[in-house]
Amino acid sequence: MFWLAGDRLVPEATDFVCTESPAVLIEGLLDALATGPSEEARSAGRSSAVPPDPGLDLIELADGRVEVDIEPETSLSAERLPVAVGQVVLTLTSAPTVRSVLLVANGKEVKVPLPDGALTNGPVTAEDYADLLPDRLTTPRSFGCARP
Repeated sequence: MFWLAGDRLVPEATDFVCTESPAVLIEGLLDALATGPSEEARSAGRSSAVPPDPGLDLIELADGRVEVDIEPETSLSAERLPVAVGQVVLTLTSAPTVRSVLLVANGKEVKVPLPDGALTNGPVTAEDYADLLPDRLTTPRSFGCARP
């Protein structure tokens, strides 16, 4: 899981098991994002840029890409949107079979903001959001489940 600490997204270990079925693992991660950080994480100064109950639903997982439906009415300020998308992407790409994330709303691809605010089409990767990580994490793949 990735939570917001200051202006950076930081990883936090979960109780999820990397050997779970990929779909079960991804659905668990989406539910955890919707729930937000634990009380322990909150007391350590962690928060979430993803609003409560954002309507994140797994649509498809194929060829290393996960497609996630997002509720189009989710209220989020434009300045927090890149961090929220980064939080979702970094969390889901920590699963063993996920290399990219495609966000859709009502069956249509959603343009998503990169950390610099530029909008992009299509699937995005952990590397696209590496600028949101603390300096100590040299690469986005230095966390999460091992790759098969």
